[in-house]
Amino acid sequence: MAETTYIPHNDSLGTSNVTGLLFPPQLEAIRNINPEDMEEVFGPGLDIDIPSKGYTDPEWYFQTSDGVIFGIGWRYGQARLRGRGLRGTKKNHLQMCHPTQSQAVAFVEFLVSRLPA
Repeated sequence: MAETTYIPHNDSLGTSNVTGLLFPPQLEAIRNINPEDMEEVFGPGLDIDIPSKGYTDPEWYFQTSDGVIFGIGWRYGQARLRGRGLRGTKKNHLQMCHPTQSQAVAFVEFLVSRLPA
């Protein structure tokens, strides 16, 4: 089985909060990630400045080698996993599917492995 690679990406369109896919250990792990550590390791994120909706920190997005988009962002200072799966079925090719739970867990494990302890 090929290993998934993560490529920095700047397309957040169509992503949504997929934090609910995480198990408690991964949820705790993303809660401990801060924007400063992300910038130190991955460079500047996408500037998000919508204080009225709680978005004031940058966000970082990555595309997996199989085309899924994952990101981490903060709303009201609370980390959230964002994601967008691949296009839907032939019947409804415009619909975007959510990433799977195993893909979400693998992405968080990737982030944690790259960030300072």
